[in-house]
Amino acid sequence: MKKHLVWFRNDLRVDDNPALLGACRKTNEQVFAVYCYCPEQFKLHDVGANQQAIIGQALNQLITKLKQLNIPLIVVAAGDFNGSIQALLDLIKVHKISDVHYNIEYAYNERERDRKLCEQLKGVADYHRYVADSLTAPWDILNQQGQAFKVFTPYSKVVKRHIERHGIEPVSAPTARAKENYQPLSTDALADLLAVKPTANHTPDVSEQHAAELLEQFIDDGVADYHQQRDLPARKGTSQLSPMLAIGTLSVRRAFAAANRYQGEGRTTWISELIWRDFYRAVMWHFPHVGRNQAFLSVDKHIKWNRDAADLDRWQTGKTGVPIVDAAIRQLLDCGWMHNRLRMVVASFLCKNLWIDWRQGERFFAQHLFDFDFASNNGGWQWSASVGTDAAPYFRVFNPVSQAQRFDPDGDFVRKYLPELAAYSGKQLLQFEDKPLTGYPRPMVDIKKSRKQAIAEFKLAKESSSE
Repeated sequence: MKKHLVWFRNDLRVDDNPALLGACRKTNEQVFAVYCYCPEQFKLHDVGANQQAIIGQALNQLITKLKQLNIPLIVVAAGDFNGSIQALLDLIKVHKISDVHYNIEYAYNERERDRKLCEQLKGVADYHRYVADSLTAPWDILNQQGQAFKVFTPYSKVVKRHIERHGIEPVSAPTARAKENYQPLSTDALADLLAVKPTANHTPDVSEQHAAELLEQFIDDGVADYHQQRDLPARKGTSQLSPMLAIGTLSVRRAFAAANRYQGEGRTTWISELIWRDFYRAVMWHFPHVGRNQAFLSVDKHIKWNRDAADLDRWQTGKTGVPIVDAAIRQLLDCGWMHNRLRMVVASFLCKNLWIDWRQGERFFAQHLFDFDFASNNGGWQWSASVGTDAAPYFRVFNPVSQAQRFDPDGDFVRKYLPELAAYSGKQLLQFEDKPLTGYPRPMVDIKKSRKQAIAEFKLAKESSSE
């Protein structure tokens, strides 16, 4: 009789999990599950304590949910990706596993790990790979020349046509196995992961049940106005589902299917955001160098970034003297989350006004975000720095004053995270450059002058490159 092993990674759920369902197709065959805890790999990818903490929380809940299906889950300590290969081979040998099932990940290191494992499995066990972390598989969305897209809009159009033609059908959780299938396994490594304490003051509930409830609540009450509310950081205008999507307690296909039951501009806008998530995964799949500390465009190699550690520290601690930027950073430090509009604002300020390497910002976000998503974080930072696919033109620089005026005109968001400015009105907060704010630092740079300098520097870098 066959024995199946489900390898969980960033898909910590039983609903719409093709690898889990694939392993459970025959009810009379035994199924085991494994998660490899790789702290050294977390360190290499700058995955911070916040996300590690919710992964531990999700694993604890997954163990319970799988137990209800009579499937044991073991959490093994593997160190790094190479260690996970050996840990899996050992587990396969001990339990005489015949088939290994896993959902594909798109980043370079993950693909190399999987390739090496598959080589080792030849003659030992069969392996089965599934698509579960995107609406469409990257290799299915190509232009008329059979090449990968580098721009979002045409990519999005092809994705929509593909979905119209093939549909999106999430799969349900498998039925429970016979009780005899359940054999308790040691999960000592889980204790190490559960011991990781988040640095943020508020930890989200990322359970699969809460994710499903929050999704329904957002679709019923929030998605209709999403296109109008999503850019206002003082309001709860976003879904708050990003941490669940990042670690996989919610499936992006389930999110799409829920939104697709409705019509309207808000629903269209939110689905577009889900497709952006797919786009950055496709970029990482087709252009793997972007996930290896390199920019998509070669112009990045010709930029002489500001290396001043003190400047970076002021940005990282929310002491730049620019209220909307500092409030956004304080939100990140306090909540482990930052409003998406503000992610673009603070990224533009770091790269274009302070002229600091986008990789520093990418790393900082990874260390603090509960919803850290390697592909989306990388793509967003390269977009902001004008060095990625479909990047913002180098002469487009977010003005933090006009951004605050448009999206936080009354200063409600700024005052929430900068209590030292509680006495100032929204209008006064917008005049910080001309009228000093008591108890608050002066701006690090002149916003208009630093913008002009950044444009000039970028123009020189482009002239030095072939792009």
